[in-house]
Amino acid sequence: MNDPVESFFAQCRAVLDGDAALLARLHAAGFACHPGHWQFQLPQLHQWLAPELDYPRFRQALYASDLNTRLAALGGEIAIAENLGNTDLSRYCLRPRA
Repeated sequence: MNDPVESFFAQCRAVLDGDAALLARLHAAGFACHPGHWQFQLPQLHQWLAPELDYPRFRQALYASDLNTRLAALGGEIAIAENLGNTDLSRYCLRPRA
């Protein structure tokens, strides 16, 4: 099994770089995205990256990672796009760092 955090990081890097093929696949999978921006809910991201991994382990892996530190080096960040008061319902986004 691939490491979902590493896969997510690689895909974030590609989105920040404007990878048209990945953006088309993400859009076809129901994600809101454009070059440099990717919006998602955690359950949706889980299904995209690691459906074979149980969801609590997937979330734990994301939370325990240094993903935002690594993304900052690329000029990006994961942020809350819409806080709906529930981790699973809220929307998150990859965006250029302000």
